[in-house]
Amino acid sequence: MTATTLGAGLAALARTAPGAALHFPHTAERITAAEVDRAATVAAGRFRAAGVVPGDVVGVLLPPLNDVPVTLFGLWRAGAAVSLLPIQPGFGDEAATGRRLARIAQAAGMRHLVLANEFRPLGAVLGDLLPDLTVITPGVGPSDTRLPDVPADALAVVQFTSGSTSAPRGVMLSHTSLLAGLRAVVVSGRLTPDDVVVQWVPLFHDMGLIGLLSSWLNGSDVHVFTPTAFLRRPVEVLRHFAAVGGTILNGPNFSYDYLLDALRPGDLSTVDLSRWRLAFNGSEPVSAETVERFTATLGVHPSVMYPVYGMAEATLAVTFPEPGSVPRAVPVDRTALATSGTVRILPGPGPGAKRVVSVGRPVHGIVLRIVDPSGEPVGEGRLGEIQIGGPAVSSGYYRDPEATRRLFDGAWLRTGDLGFTLDGDLFVAGRLKEMVVVRGRNFFPDDVERVARETPGVYRGRCVAFSDTSDEGAEHIGVIVESVADADGGAALRREVARRVSAELDLAAVRVYVVRPRWLTRTTSGKWQRALAAERIGADRP
Repeated sequence: MTATTLGAGLAALARTAPGAALHFPHTAERITAAEVDRAATVAAGRFRAAGVVPGDVVGVLLPPLNDVPVTLFGLWRAGAAVSLLPIQPGFGDEAATGRRLARIAQAAGMRHLVLANEFRPLGAVLGDLLPDLTVITPGVGPSDTRLPDVPADALAVVQFTSGSTSAPRGVMLSHTSLLAGLRAVVVSGRLTPDDVVVQWVPLFHDMGLIGLLSSWLNGSDVHVFTPTAFLRRPVEVLRHFAAVGGTILNGPNFSYDYLLDALRPGDLSTVDLSRWRLAFNGSEPVSAETVERFTATLGVHPSVMYPVYGMAEATLAVTFPEPGSVPRAVPVDRTALATSGTVRILPGPGPGAKRVVSVGRPVHGIVLRIVDPSGEPVGEGRLGEIQIGGPAVSSGYYRDPEATRRLFDGAWLRTGDLGFTLDGDLFVAGRLKEMVVVRGRNFFPDDVERVARETPGVYRGRCVAFSDTSDEGAEHIGVIVESVADADGGAALRREVARRVSAELDLAAVRVYVVRPRWLTRTTSGKWQRALAAERIGADRP
């Protein structure tokens, strides 16, 4: 963790903890630090022989197997930056996926793509769209033993945003930034080589990649499942976690609800979770209800649930709670927070209350401030945009100077997230660009969605809220809910969701749309695509 490049960090790990292993339970593959160290040097020579030069951004499309760490560290030792390409689990439309990935490849100026055999059909689509793209098969080809000296400020990762409605934007992370981010996770999460980590979050997501590297380069064993394995059999992942003495699991808030929903009577009778130390909960708003349900259902110590805040532009970690502390949820006046930005604490949950969960304090090396719309810092108990700085923070977006200019306020990176501090703790309230504005009043979409998802008839609680404007220009809160109901049942569900939301928010301007199950989509990182859903509903309206 004190190395200046990732390749040097791997060499140090191979010397000090050669047996630190990456496990891939779905295939029973396993590879140690010493094995990766040797294989990565050979792979680096092969990449050089294939035409990869320092400064290249190389696409990587591999399933989570032994080839992944060998490829990543091989590319880093060859002087290249990596871009793990985002694909949804079980994607079916190769043509559409190929077009989306081609846009990323063009934005990055990619000349090479490391591709697993199982993705060959997708590679063929990309080859037709990008004839100059060279496809490299892992472990194949001659080797050039002359490897470059890689400077600490060289680009290491270009992580592209996973939304589908905007042009691809690649977050630039140098070796220096990436290692600073890894150290922040280790120091502030108090990770040790004795930790045993189990994860399923895909490696093209910042939580997946940084979660794996921070633990493994610190000497821990890491067990890596595929996202599909978790989505199909979450309880089996939990059983594996218990069987290997897992101490750390990570995932977005919805994944913990998904796991708890999948549990059946008796599932926990033979599961020993006593070593569980941290359940990292980030990437999307943390629900107080999920935090409480997690502890009550699994019977673990309340400090196991670990609400955190981070983003790719910060090399993941921004704030962590003190490990071992119990999550703190505060009921605040929803109207006061949305309209005036004032944090008014209420006696308890109830009508008009928005329960927000503390995500801790800035991690090692990160500084943070909250600013008002004019850019002036505000004090505790005031809502504003979260801005961050520090050595782990990205320098901007790859080959996109205009987006990079908009990203910064002087030396501070604009997160686009709204939050406030209380007693030094950060509370995240929502996204600045996703605020729903109706007749001059502001509403947080997650407040609307919380009411809608509890309405009987909403399929698995799946719904999104957005700013909806009629053809005549009238402003409404738009709510899209999934349901299996027929036409009559759908009409009744529309009325009931509208009634509940109107009553909760004291607003009559609510329009509800009922769609079929699985109509709503998430980004590859698990966030609801609210803007895309609003566009699709708008296009479907007569």
